[in-house]
Amino acid sequence: MNRKSKFITAIKIVLVLLAVYFGNQWYENRYNAFEKNYVVGELEKTYRIYGQGTSIDFIFDYYGKRNKASNYLGTNKIVSKNYLIEVPIKDIKKSRILWDYPVPDTLKAPYEGWEEIPAFLKKRPREN
Repeated sequence: MNRKSKFITAIKIVLVLLAVYFGNQWYENRYNAFEKNYVVGELEKTYRIYGQGTSIDFIFDYYGKRNKASNYLGTNKIVSKNYLIEVPIKDIKKSRILWDYPVPDTLKAPYEGWEEIPAFLKKRPREN
């Protein structure tokens, strides 16, 4: 490989990385603009997609309907079977597990969910 082709390859790699970065920023900004409610969800199975890391399915009830979604597990540790779920009102399939908010089995969300994270969960010290 000559010097010019190495340079062109490096430029292509940088452009792809920039496209991925800005695409993710756009997605996050769009997600953050959604109005959200919060419900209690139950973790189900984990599975590994080749080359993409581990994902986890979860279920939650929202307005009386049972919904199912999945998130990447990433570096998060599973410390509970139930977690607070952030539900974008206009795009329920994009719901996310809030890993910092494990909840007890006995906690049930209202029919329509909470409009914000409940105060009794916000103040809870994080267990390590």
